[in-house]
Amino acid sequence: MAGKKQYKVLVTGASGFTGHHMVAEAVKAGFKVRATDVSSRHYGAMFEALDVEFVKSDLTKQAGLDSLVKGMDAVIHVAGIHNYSVPDEIIFAINATAVKNLCEAAVNAGVDRFMHFSSVGVYGYSSNPGNLVAEDHPKITPPLNNYNLSKWEGEQHVWDYIENRGLKATIFRPAAIYGTRSEYGLFNVFQAVYNDRNKQKMLMIGKGDKIEAFLHVEDMCKAVIYAFDNDSMIGEAYNVSDDTRMATVEFFNLVSRELLGVEKEFLNIPTAVLKPVAGVAQFLGPKLGLKPILERGTLDYMSCDKLWDNRKLKKTGFQFKYPTMEKGMKETIAWYKENGWFKL
Repeated sequence: MAGKKQYKVLVTGASGFTGHHMVAEAVKAGFKVRATDVSSRHYGAMFEALDVEFVKSDLTKQAGLDSLVKGMDAVIHVAGIHNYSVPDEIIFAINATAVKNLCEAAVNAGVDRFMHFSSVGVYGYSSNPGNLVAEDHPKITPPLNNYNLSKWEGEQHVWDYIENRGLKATIFRPAAIYGTRSEYGLFNVFQAVYNDRNKQKMLMIGKGDKIEAFLHVEDMCKAVIYAFDNDSMIGEAYNVSDDTRMATVEFFNLVSRELLGVEKEFLNIPTAVLKPVAGVAQFLGPKLGLKPILERGTLDYMSCDKLWDNRKLKKTGFQFKYPTMEKGMKETIAWYKENGWFKL
């Protein structure tokens, strides 16, 4: 690999939660970074301070992508949409079609490396009940919803370009990513606990006995940087998940202690009771221009154990900064409190 100071990297989805952390980590590693997204949102000043070039783009359209990738030595493809209520044509355009478009542009530009962010959701969550799911494990069940289906379709485009077009790609399948400045995903748990702070009981979907998996955003980004110096990782897929094995109720208790200073009792509502509610909410939400209060995809996610085998990644020599989530989660919640996201 060329000296990092001369190595030019395109980071997609740069204005999202994981994306802007990826930009910062790539700069820290010594890369010259070009960032891209549909807008810079509120990270324009950060990009400028880091001497990062920002280029607005729409990856769902092939036009303009060759010039976007031209001159780049590598692509880190973070961009995607994680929203169970987005119409199919949008979520598949962003999570699948855009991947194919970018792979084509990368091959045309002759990039040296392509790092692709997929998802552990491609396994379908219940492909090996009660056991760790490894990268080569047969998918007994299909992905549970259109988000995971779209991520699986996008990943298939990368495999096609690896096998038939010589793309030097590495695929990462992250667990639930957490960290500072997130506005979705596990942040929704923080928000739910905060919203229920004055209630006697917190709402819990199901029994709260499912096993959760976690990944600090810094470890996700560091795994990508690590792969640049490990050619053996080309043409491979890796689960990126820490070693936490924590039940949902334990996780909510941890968040409640760190955010509110106390643990609260739970009001457990069976998933079967909530499915019709979620169906109605997802039907009416778009018609009313509102985000559904409950999504079927969320119920699917809450109904399954998340047990991801990370031994393949560890065997490369990669070491997690946050091997389990307790320390990182406490730091993250403290940051939200200190920066006024949750005022008590």
